[in-house]
Amino acid sequence: MNKALKVAIPAVIAGFCSFGVSANDFTTVTAGYIAHSSDSLDENKNQFDRTLLTVANVRAKDWGRIVTVGIFENLEQSSSDPQGEVFGEAWSTFKFAGAAHIKTGFVPGLNYMVDEFFFTNTNGYENNMKLGLSYDMKFGDAKANIGAGANYVSIDNAGAKFTGFSGYALNATLQYPISDKWAVKFLYNGVFERDEEHAVGYTDSLDGKQHDSGYRLDLALNYHFNKSISAGITLRQLDSWFGYKSGKADMMVLTTSITF
Repeated sequence: MNKALKVAIPAVIAGFCSFGVSANDFTTVTAGYIAHSSDSLDENKNQFDRTLLTVANVRAKDWGRIVTVGIFENLEQSSSDPQGEVFGEAWSTFKFAGAAHIKTGFVPGLNYMVDEFFFTNTNGYENNMKLGLSYDMKFGDAKANIGAGANYVSIDNAGAKFTGFSGYALNATLQYPISDKWAVKFLYNGVFERDEEHAVGYTDSLDGKQHDSGYRLDLALNYHFNKSISAGITLRQLDSWFGYKSGKADMMVLTTSITF
């Protein structure tokens, strides 16, 4: 666990991926539930339906923005599939996501980017830090951000042990306010050409070949009851990433949030 703490400290400094936020600082606490399709659980025996609790903090100023998110999953340490425990993820897991987008000052909308994802549990840890550039765009009321960079990894988890640069990553986000109450958001995170030692365990369920790339794809719909309280539903697909190692996984994330 000492190794995990050494990785977590710079991760907290780095911050979480966000964009288009107001100039105000705020914190959002979210409770939710992750429900998988039955086929997804059949393909990924180490996964299961579970609870979710996040605490996110936004800092947005003239120089740029930093968002940090603490993520707690499976607080009650339960599993919908007994094999979840056998394959190693039927315990509470702490995750940290964060990003800093600092304005370059010489091209409007262009930022220096440090994007971070870290997790740890009793099975080990993994830290992914993307170092690169991002660009903010507006299309009417829609706001978008696209970022790319080199992927630096430190991992000691489920047979994978590696530290160093491992491929590259691409992020894209688009959000659009449908009305004063409703908003829709699209998110894509992709990693490519991962080092073979980093991608240990990410194998195709059909041909058995190891995957050197993976992605997360979100489509979210949020409803704001007022300025402080909201609820959302997210349709998510993960492939060869975030611990989903054998096949594409489809899931639905239900959330309620309070902002202050």
